[in-house]
Amino acid sequence: MTDRQPSTVDLRAALQTAAVMDVSDRTQLELRGDNRQAFFHNFCTHDIKALRIGAGCEAFLCNIKGRILGHVFVFAGESSLWIEALPGNASNLINHLRKYLLLENLTLHDWSQAYGELLVIGPQAPDLVAQLEGARFLPDWNHAQLRLPSLQDNGVWMKRADVLGVPCLWLSTAREQLPRLHEQLLAAGALTASPAVFETLRIEAGLPLYGSDLTDENLAQEANRTQQAISFTKGCYLGQEPIARLHAMGHVNKELKRFEVVTDSTPTPGVALLNPTDSAKEIGRLTSCAWSPTRECFVALGIVRSAFSAVGTELPLSQSNTIARVL
Repeated sequence: MTDRQPSTVDLRAALQTAAVMDVSDRTQLELRGDNRQAFFHNFCTHDIKALRIGAGCEAFLCNIKGRILGHVFVFAGESSLWIEALPGNASNLINHLRKYLLLENLTLHDWSQAYGELLVIGPQAPDLVAQLEGARFLPDWNHAQLRLPSLQDNGVWMKRADVLGVPCLWLSTAREQLPRLHEQLLAAGALTASPAVFETLRIEAGLPLYGSDLTDENLAQEANRTQQAISFTKGCYLGQEPIARLHAMGHVNKELKRFEVVTDSTPTPGVALLNPTDSAKEIGRLTSCAWSPTRECFVALGIVRSAFSAVGTELPLSQSNTIARVL
């Protein structure tokens, strides 16, 4: 959880107008080669072969047991696949994919250190970004490479992925150009928002952070993003068999859920969720927590047994005098 609480002004801008925040700690990879879409299709849960140039999707990379190795956004370009993930995923993803790249005429580049990224978020964000000279309006899950006259070198990768409940445009460019791009967005009317705003919106939208909310102990369907990230009609891929078998069964035993936390003190990620009728039994754990100025309480993500995951269910925490209510 971030050290400071998001301001109501920053959060209001992100939800009602447009805010810009630096998300340069995100993982940014590029896969090049003629067979790139077919290759990546074989290792993730979405139909990458079906992506047209300029389109994108959300997906999981899994091991042979259907357990999650990475959570990614994928965008198909004319000469490459652009693969993004939340912070700290680069080494895991690269090590996993490079095991299978040996016999392929493909190259995988890690741009996470060379490229920074700004997130422009809010109902007015698409129109605001479209005001930049050389930019244009993008629909959800589309992307474009821009050549802004005011920026040099590689220009800007602009991607739209509305995963936080409002329009979200993710702008990647060389780190030395990021301040200039930030200035242009402020001049167009965006308000700078803090990282704490992103954390609150991420949790309220149910967007997991791999390594915190999800690990390689979790099956793909336990992330509670099946509709967004898993195709059950695509061809074979690594981990498909257990994922398809679980889909046929119709349910998981545990899943990631959103919570509203009623407490007088800050909830601690990792705190246990308890059986409401038998407090000696642990039924899950909170994985991320943040303050929500709009709800005037803490919000959280956590893995909980499905039998206790119905909306409105109130679960005591092992932290004293604290209740987590399923959203």
